[in-house]
Amino acid sequence: MIMVVTLGPESVTWRLGWYTRFELVVLGRAVLMQVAHPVIAAAVRDGYRADPFARLTRTITSSQLRLFGGEEAAREAERLVRAHARIPGADEELFRWVHATSFDSLLTAYRLLRPRLPAIHEQRLYREWRETGESLGIRSMPGDLTELRAYVDDVVATQLTCTDGVPGLLEAFEFRSGRAPGSEHLPGALWPLVRPVAAQVLPDFAVGTLPEALRDKLGLEWTDRDERRLRRWIRMIRVVSAFVPSRLLHYPMPYRAMVSARSSRV
Repeated sequence: MIMVVTLGPESVTWRLGWYTRFELVVLGRAVLMQVAHPVIAAAVRDGYRADPFARLTRTITSSQLRLFGGEEAAREAERLVRAHARIPGADEELFRWVHATSFDSLLTAYRLLRPRLPAIHEQRLYREWRETGESLGIRSMPGDLTELRAYVDDVVATQLTCTDGVPGLLEAFEFRSGRAPGSEHLPGALWPLVRPVAAQVLPDFAVGTLPEALRDKLGLEWTDRDERRLRRWIRMIRVVSAFVPSRLLHYPMPYRAMVSARSSRV
């Protein structure tokens, strides 16, 4: 039986409600950083070609269950461990990279799209993320945010490359087919109107928020004009999200957890 770290109303994760729907734009960054790892690219190649966003959507659902699912958290952790055991060439180091880049992108989203968290809250958020990773058998996560940054920089410099999955993923970000993660809650008639915007926003956030060293490795051009456009997207999302009701801004499970956290403080 897996020993699961159960988060509750006192956790920073619950108080923040995890990703909002807008912050999903930064998840493309995490996927790019993962697919640039040769072993991961080989393991997920066929799945990404069939439906590049299906895995990402499943990851979002799985993370919500593990962080906010209560009794379901243990079952979901056990399911993931069994699934990971079937991946050729997979080991703890590989899962450490996936867990680290997911958090690094989460923190990037928070820093860009929300009011800045106090440093002590960022550290506690990372500690909670690191502890939940232990439920998946990841016991070698960097100790704090400084060590995390050094670890990410080292993997980028020594292990990542432009795998054959990177161009296909960048093409998928243009949404010539399929829909964006999170758009399942959008009425079907609206997707044709939203798609052109999503096809600009997701690549801009995915590429523009990558570590510069990784952009160079992948041969991705990023100009001053691109940077100005990304800053406009950031300002627009921050303004719009301030007016969207919380129950619509967040996914249902994290929203209920956030309400619970607030109630417990009262």
